[in-house]
Amino acid sequence: MKSSKPQVARLIDKMGIAKRDSHYTLPRRHGLTGLQREIKRDCRESMMNQFQKEEPIVRRAVFLGSKTLGLRVFQALIPASLGISWSIVHPNDSHDTRSAMHEWKKAARTLDVDLLISSSATQTSEIIRDMRPDIAFVCGWYQLLDEETLSRVPRGFWGVHNSLLPKYRGGSPLTWSILNGDDVVGCTVFELADGMDSGRVLLQVKVSNHVDDSIGSLLTKIEDSLIRKLPGKWLEVLNGNCVTREQNNDEATYCGQRLESDGEIDWNMDGKRIHDFVRARSPPYPGAFTYLRGQKLAIFKTSPHPLPYFGTPGQVLSRNSESGGVLIAAGSATAINVLEVSSEGEARRAVDLLTSNRLRLGDRLSTIQSRSTDAT
Repeated sequence: MKSSKPQVARLIDKMGIAKRDSHYTLPRRHGLTGLQREIKRDCRESMMNQFQKEEPIVRRAVFLGSKTLGLRVFQALIPASLGISWSIVHPNDSHDTRSAMHEWKKAARTLDVDLLISSSATQTSEIIRDMRPDIAFVCGWYQLLDEETLSRVPRGFWGVHNSLLPKYRGGSPLTWSILNGDDVVGCTVFELADGMDSGRVLLQVKVSNHVDDSIGSLLTKIEDSLIRKLPGKWLEVLNGNCVTREQNNDEATYCGQRLESDGEIDWNMDGKRIHDFVRARSPPYPGAFTYLRGQKLAIFKTSPHPLPYFGTPGQVLSRNSESGGVLIAAGSATAINVLEVSSEGEARRAVDLLTSNRLRLGDRLSTIQSRSTDAT
């Protein structure tokens, strides 16, 4: 049973906010998120002004989300939403290796916030109807929200999309951005509308995509920047004075959701494209994969080879026991260093699994036939 103590007071207790001379201060450290020091520096005055209002514009809010990013965003919004009663709707993602449901449940208990699990878009629509929230935020959400559901929330649905909209509307946007070799990637906070990621833009975060970045490192850079910038913008939304802009639909591009089977490496691609392909599938994702003697082999880390190299795509060209890397032939007279691989869930140096120059990656056969050597 939930406490009868007002939620804003419970949040003050949980976060250790102390009242001093009719204003409120955040503690130096907060055991839940570690984000309060930055929020204190960036938007403390606006946050406390919002809290001290007797009649907040927004009273009830719902967060639809999952995964680690969703949780970090929710934890960043909480101290910028004092005086607002939050609820959480979490999708049933127990089958997803990236699920953070346990951490979500722990956070909900700590903050004394209701958490509901939804298994379908229909169930989510019913939950929103019964909650009657004033505003909603969406991050790490994969169910479609229909026009009727969107219309039930007077202050709108706001969400995070991992691309610089209007580019890459649709599924797996950051993956596609890395695959295409974009120099700059990022995310967009926008108001959901009855169209695919087409709503008005509130905030964009941009980070550089370096050749040695993985999707994991890019997610971290994007998330860290977003967490710093979002609370102040969220206060503007709550206060009704935010500035948004329309997307330019003439510049829009679209992308489809990628499946596990899309992760197989085509060794006929050039080395640069294969390197981007691996970076886009690296942890926390399952990894790009190929086959070795009929067994599936995940590839987690590579580096491009700078010089032309003639070879049969997928061919082991050389092995380096010191670096642990194996040089593999790719298309268009290029090559790529394979550094880290995984077989049966165990990450290993490539040189420890690819033990012969006679091996060919991409070989689905369970046995390797003897190959004659052409020295000409």
